[in-house]
Amino acid sequence: MVTTYSVIALLAVSVQLVVLVVLHVLPTGYNPVRDAISDYGVGRYRSYFAAQVWGGALACAAVALALSQLHPYKPTFVIVALLVNAAARAAMPAFPTDQSGSRFQTAKGIIHMVLAIVAFAGVAAAASSLSGLLNHYHDWHNASSLLQTLGWLVLVGAIATAVALVGPRLKKIFGLIERLFTLSVIAWLCVMAIELIRFAR
Repeated sequence: MVTTYSVIALLAVSVQLVVLVVLHVLPTGYNPVRDAISDYGVGRYRSYFAAQVWGGALACAAVALALSQLHPYKPTFVIVALLVNAAARAAMPAFPTDQSGSRFQTAKGIIHMVLAIVAFAGVAAAASSLSGLLNHYHDWHNASSLLQTLGWLVLVGAIATAVALVGPRLKKIFGLIERLFTLSVIAWLCVMAIELIRFAR
């Protein structure tokens, strides 16, 4: 089951990446440097936004399920954090973000922001808490440096995104910061899925 869940994770995060690239090619009218990825969830391309969010949610859930199959050590905190992320992400398309000023204008916009904060915090916590897993399984030692580096990039990216959201000077490049964070999460999920596949052999 580790291999099955890991392959699902790799496919799902690949779909997320492809759809994100497509969104940046389509004439959405959004500025990738300034505008949030969540802005794609408002307007004619909202189905693409939903597809990439659900792809990321499925990838996180699948990695969590793969980790839950490990024996004898299961990184419980990482598993729970990833499942929290997946649940928050899965609900986001139903609550489009607020635009034109504050992100906290309507009930749906506020819920969207809460879900986004939970999702970002969940994956950042998971990615930066792999020491137990890496210490218990020697087969992971070859990838430990890469996973730890990516984990710290995810954590720093989440913090930078939060700061850019509230910092007036950084709002002009909020989209760029969030996209770099998102790419770090995608890279981390890809490496996790590949290493789980290798581990299960």
